[in-house]
Amino acid sequence: MMRNQKSRAQECKVDHIDLIPGMPDDVAVDCLARVPHRSFGSMRGVCRGWRGAAAAPEFALARADAGANEDLVFLLQFGIPTDGNPAVGGDAPASTQAYGLSVYNVTTGEWRRERAAPPVPMFAQCAAVGSRLAVLGGWDTKTFEPVADVHVLDATTGVWRRGAPMRSARSFFACAEAGGKIYVAGGHDKLKNALKTAEAYDAGADAWDPLPDMSEERDECDGMATVAGDRFLAVSGYRTGRQGGFERDAEWFDPAARVWRRLERVRAPPSAAHVVVRGRVWCIEGTAMMEYRGERREWREVGPSPPGLKAGTARAVAVGGGERVVVTGAISSGGHALWVFDVKTKIWTVVCPPPEFAGFVFSVGSVRV
Repeated sequence: MMRNQKSRAQECKVDHIDLIPGMPDDVAVDCLARVPHRSFGSMRGVCRGWRGAAAAPEFALARADAGANEDLVFLLQFGIPTDGNPAVGGDAPASTQAYGLSVYNVTTGEWRRERAAPPVPMFAQCAAVGSRLAVLGGWDTKTFEPVADVHVLDATTGVWRRGAPMRSARSFFACAEAGGKIYVAGGHDKLKNALKTAEAYDAGADAWDPLPDMSEERDECDGMATVAGDRFLAVSGYRTGRQGGFERDAEWFDPAARVWRRLERVRAPPSAAHVVVRGRVWCIEGTAMMEYRGERREWREVGPSPPGLKAGTARAVAVGGGERVVVTGAISSGGHALWVFDVKTKIWTVVCPPPEFAGFVFSVGSVRV
């Protein structure tokens, strides 16, 4: 018996291969954690040990400890040159323009196309939870009818998978992560009827939770998380009979009571873009960045709006734990740009994207890797 146990222990010892020969594994992980995100694919392809190390939860912690995190902003935008690549534009012929997924690395300033992405429905939206990015809904590019499709990217591994479809096909809906789940609400169906249905997606379990209906229909509403990040807010929108008549109110979902609660006096899209910064709702409208103070039910200015931004074109997302806000939109003088706002200094930095990334952005999401 003792001999058998000793033999098994020796086999286990022989089976272990150092991640980097002659180096303790914890030190090796610290080294691998400093590899730039653009090289993750190559790193994972070196050997099974490196692939396993990069997929382990400890790897993300090691990157954070090493100060090696990178903030990625994913942009669903028009004007994507397909080059005949079916992974980008489906059946589109070469050199046509399509709707697809681009990535801007806020940390390094690099741009790239997410070429491994499946065909993206027109006007699909995206939201991130942890290291996962979900692309949801939109229009079928042939029938122009709303779809319930969901595709999920693990930004750490670069691997895509098809997710469980939404329970309702919808487009132009509110969408955001809150409390570790991705919420969708409102939008419209294939008959252009505004919806008041809502559901929440658990990316880990790949399952949808049907939620109670909102109090009213909300087409083209905005979505965000607020109040410590655990409550989903559906902002504005309009009813079927009031096409384009945006309401100046909102509803937020109380996950404990599983009910929707109304919030009055919010700014209404499409003239405003909303983003949550450190638990508070910010609004980009006119010449200022405004913050909503729920306890006083009032708005106060927190900084200037992006210089040169054309009204009604902005999309916004917070990055770096709320240290910065990234805004995309059209420039008043023509073309499109990206702006990065430093929350501490209240200074905007204008980023001019390369021509192939300068198309109109419909939806944005951010992931820290």
